[in-house]
Amino acid sequence: MNRNKQGEAKFLEPPNSISDQIYEHLKQKILYGDIEPGERLMQIQVAETLKTSRTPVRDAIRRLEQDGLVVRLPQGGVMVTLVDSQTIKEVFGIRSVLEAYAVELACDSITPEEIATLKQLMRQAQELLGSDELERDVKIRELFKLNSQFHDTIYRATGNSYLLDIINNLRNIVRQMRYLGLRADTTTWSQAWDEHIQLINCLESRDKESANGLIKRHLINAASNVISALGMTAQQSKTTT
Repeated sequence: MNRNKQGEAKFLEPPNSISDQIYEHLKQKILYGDIEPGERLMQIQVAETLKTSRTPVRDAIRRLEQDGLVVRLPQGGVMVTLVDSQTIKEVFGIRSVLEAYAVELACDSITPEEIATLKQLMRQAQELLGSDELERDVKIRELFKLNSQFHDTIYRATGNSYLLDIINNLRNIVRQMRYLGLRADTTTWSQAWDEHIQLINCLESRDKESANGLIKRHLINAASNVISALGMTAQQSKTTT
């Protein structure tokens, strides 16, 4: 048995189950828009495509339903949750309250190492924004990952496990909306990261009032971008039908 430097037994986590792998596969496809809002997911089709039995597919879909990423249909099967303007307003309204509290807590407890992490993520994002070499979809996905890491760093800096649990309950539906906004309108990318720079400055100077106001404006802008993206997607659907 492997042991760590202190001589203690090192327990290895088992590999992900088939259900876990299917869940992650479908979740990523939904979050990245490869499976569109309103699209149906049928257990039999998913099982056939992934060459597995229906039981792990059923378990994976149940978890997606708990995440709010799919909803069950009366006629059978499930559908990827539709994102409308009212849902966006409600979700971002809740986020505004939670994240305003989070940045205030983080102003008190964030460490120099966590500030350094935010700055490093910022530099990576700026390099991506200035790059002409990456394909658009690749750039979007990388910016999306950096944005998630940025906000997660702030959440962890709060040191409040109860707040983290509540935020995590909204994580997947929020990520789906974030990606929708990123994918539809490239003009908003730089604006969002400019606001991140300002937020780092607020956290570094422990300026709770400015941090609170900034994160609320940031989320108002984010919600507006997602609603605009939703409108653009709807318009494109009309022109192609």
